Amino acid sequence: MSLAIELDNFIRRYVAAYSAAQVALLTEHYDEWQAPIYGAAVTDEWGQWQPIRQTEIFQFKGLAHALEQPLHTDLDIFFGRWFAADLFASYADHPLLLLQNHCTEDGERLQANLAGHVLMKRRLRQPITCFIGLAEESEDLLISVDNQTGQVGLEFVGQPQHEILAPSLAQFLSELEPRVVDLTTTPATQ
Repeated sequence: MSLAIELDNFIRRYVAAYSAAQVALLTEHYDEWQAPIYGAAVTDEWGQWQPIRQTEIFQFKGLAHALEQPLHTDLDIFFGRWFAADLFASYADHPLLLLQNHCTEDGERLQANLAGHVLMKRRLRQPITCFIGLAEESEDLLISVDNQTGQVGLEFVGQPQHEILAPSLAQFLSELEPRVVDLTTTPATQ
């Protein structure tokens, strides 16, 4: 099971789900970014977006070198294959929000946040994980990839993974369901 193929399939299913529900793909626009995903503005706050394949793959080698910590190779594919807005999804009974990069500048912000996360894990002497999203059940519940095993699990900020969702990111994505959220009528924290 290829992670790249599973990610591509999920992106296709996601776009198709929104199209079938006749709901626009919307995201917050950041004026300081020239994000290739941005389309027409819908309101002052929201604008349309579409997923765009990255031509220069965003990688975590620099971050890994700075941390003196190899990072799981799945991160390069998960964050480096597409430019996209964050993706609403469901896994089993968990409503989730998968983080994505709008553009290179957004990826740099993500790397800074991941560096802080890894340093916190070291300080707490916990297994290193890298977050890939948020579980909407609680504002401090993360979806993370175990840096050693590649398992995808749930963890509260400052705690080790407490629930394994899938043995790999590829399997996690294959079982993930898109969740259509109409941001023009629903708060983004749904």
